[in-house]
Amino acid sequence: MNLLVLVLALAATPAALTPQQHAAIRRVEDRLLAPCCYSQSVAEHMSPVAEQMREEITQMVASGESETAILDHYKALYGERILIIPGGGTGRVLFALPAAGVVLGSAMLFLFLRNAVKPRSNANVPAAAAMPGRLADTPRDEIDRLGGDELCD
Repeated sequence: MNLLVLVLALAATPAALTPQQHAAIRRVEDRLLAPCCYSQSVAEHMSPVAEQMREEITQMVASGESETAILDHYKALYGERILIIPGGGTGRVLFALPAAGVVLGSAMLFLFLRNAVKPRSNANVPAAAAMPGRLADTPRDEIDRLGGDELCD
């Protein structure tokens, strides 16, 4: 009985595939999500649906179908959601968002640090009044700060 299953399995697999075909199969399997849960690629997922898809992909590659044709076939069956990396504008936007976030975050950090480190100018404020609670350098500075000129009149 086991021998019969083994013979049937070997008969069902296509003739010896070239290394290029094996690579094409792997690329297609890595680009498609398993439609049963959309959580893993077809290459990694261990569900009956993913196993069936792996067999179909192998047969399509062995019959000479291109990777694009195979992906289009599954997009027609399941929609764009079957692709791990969406095609067209959506894929470009998804890849551009992290880069844009890094650039924007870096610019904001640069501006924040530049303003935090920049020395502040106190040209309009007398030195003693610039820091409340600080003792004046001389008694005259203290009198000027407190408005002592009015006391002398």
